[in-house]
Amino acid sequence: MSFEHRRGGSLVESTRWLAVTLALAALLGGCAHEAARPLAETADLTTDASRLSVDVSRLRLAPLPPRPIDPAKGVDPTDAAILAVLNSPDLAAKRAAAHVAEAQAFAAGLLPDPQLALSADVPVSPLVAVTAYGITPSIDLQALITHAASLRAARASAKQANLEVLWSEWSTAQQARQDAVTALMDEQKAAVLAQMDAELAERVRQSGLALDRHDVTATVAGADLAAKVDADAQLAAARRDAAKARGQLNALIGLTPRVRLPLVDGPAMDTPDAATLDGAMASLPRRRPDLLALQAGYASQNANLRKAILSQFPLPSLGYSRQRDNTGIVSNGLAATVTVPIFNRGRGDISVQVATREQLAQEYRARLDQTIADVAQARADLDAEAAGLERLEADAPRLEAEARQARTAFARGDVDSAAYLAIDQTALKEVAALWDIRLAQRLAAIGLETVLFLPPGAASHP
Repeated sequence: MSFEHRRGGSLVESTRWLAVTLALAALLGGCAHEAARPLAETADLTTDASRLSVDVSRLRLAPLPPRPIDPAKGVDPTDAAILAVLNSPDLAAKRAAAHVAEAQAFAAGLLPDPQLALSADVPVSPLVAVTAYGITPSIDLQALITHAASLRAARASAKQANLEVLWSEWSTAQQARQDAVTALMDEQKAAVLAQMDAELAERVRQSGLALDRHDVTATVAGADLAAKVDADAQLAAARRDAAKARGQLNALIGLTPRVRLPLVDGPAMDTPDAATLDGAMASLPRRRPDLLALQAGYASQNANLRKAILSQFPLPSLGYSRQRDNTGIVSNGLAATVTVPIFNRGRGDISVQVATREQLAQEYRARLDQTIADVAQARADLDAEAAGLERLEADAPRLEAEARQARTAFARGDVDSAAYLAIDQTALKEVAALWDIRLAQRLAAIGLETVLFLPPGAASHP
């Protein structure tokens, strides 16, 4: 084909250069465009529990049952866990971060674009009559050879990011359960303490009147007042702990602090036997998302090491060229750019990838060892709390009955004030301890379910 260009201009050549320009413009027109997206200027917390998302079809956690939820009819701890997974602002940010890894996997799957170098040399001297040009397409063979390894690494990284989000969802769900259980049981504890506190308030009132009549000593009245102050402190602590737990739960779910969820207690479940727990622990490397995420990260690193090994071979970047000089001579040629492996030979990158793989292997081993220790500790905590709860469940009702009898006997004058006060304070402390250990037992059960990745209620004592 002829590209001769005289000083008067050639319509054919001008048309061809115009066609090339239009083709490049069309390619550029198909590129993505950036559109500004401003950041939010106000908080996006939900002001009404009825506006929370209850679309359980979005749940991916196998241990969480996809059951219907209506916040207006009551929210038990498992419902709170589901609502946290569906509505947590923090989880929304982590899912967005996982989308970055998915986008990187998509990018790694794309083949490298060839390069096209164009040049033109328009003569200005009247002695030269032809415009020189050059067309050189080229492609990087190294990128093609390492494409498969890069794609495997990116896909494994995307899988790792997805599993890390899944573990975050599970951790958030279990934290929501703990907050809901804490709020419920501290509120129940506060209700019981409030009743006992009211009785002590009446006693303080009567002892104050008796002191005015000189029927009791200041020591007796002071002891009654001290008992009332102690009961007030325990009641305030229970209410404060309940309010704190509700605040943490609202933050997890994405509710404003003013919203008060209608929390209700859920059904109690039987404790699984030791064989079931042992089986659950043995299967953790195949089930628990954080361990699976570390396995995916290790697979990604293996692919990165494979890529580094492939990159050490001196594969060229090949190009074809078609050129014409100012004399009108047209030539075709080949070009190759090769890295000469004399000094580097990719050894540094391979060394880094090998060391990184060893680091990931040790991190996985450490996480697995820590998981086994966590399970053992959680089982020990649950057994210890169950033993303490069994004792208090037997002692507390007896002490409450003795306190009621002492109150009647004191009214008849059969026991003195000091004896009655001692019995009453002992009952108060035992009741408070009973609610504390009930809460500790429930939290220990949730902790065991968390580390074993078991459904809610699977490790709860009846």
